[in-house]
Amino acid sequence: MAELVSKRYAEALFEVALEENNLDEFKEEIKAISNILDSEKKLKTIFEHPKLSNDEKKDILNELFKDNISKEVLNFLYIIVDKGREKYIKDIKDEYIMLSNEEQGIVEGEAITAVKMDDEKLERLELELSKKLNKTIKLTNKIDQTVLGGVFVKIGDKVIDSSVKGRIDELTKSLNKASVTKKEVESK
Repeated sequence: MAELVSKRYAEALFEVALEENNLDEFKEEIKAISNILDSEKKLKTIFEHPKLSNDEKKDILNELFKDNISKEVLNFLYIIVDKGREKYIKDIKDEYIMLSNEEQGIVEGEAITAVKMDDEKLERLELELSKKLNKTIKLTNKIDQTVLGGVFVKIGDKVIDSSVKGRIDELTKSLNKASVTKKEVESK
């Protein structure tokens, strides 16, 4: 049910974005709205509370976002409130991003490293992968202390492991498969 609801609303927003030629603007706005609601737990609790009237919820949205988002996205949020779908905003955002990226030929992925990558290196990696995969790649950098060095990239169901840990694991597998005979040892 939740997937169907979020998909339907995301498709509606996507159609408006296509008509208005604002795919990226709407994407950034819906991301920001979702992030604010996720990061501010009290606000999310208040906003999703069933005893709060739709007009009160719209007033909250208006106060928070009126000067920061397009009127189309604000009106979209009003529709979500009128239909009682506030709890689906994060799912709607995810579906919208997927639709928008697909339309623009963008594939999102993660570059997992032990320390934060600087923006220049991340952009270079995106460019290299874009050329290799013949798609526009957008990466987010995720920090994972278990990555000893190098980078571990996940793009959809593809994994590119050029981390030190990955190389050590491959070497370990090779060594475990290798066998040395007594004759080889004696001849040395």
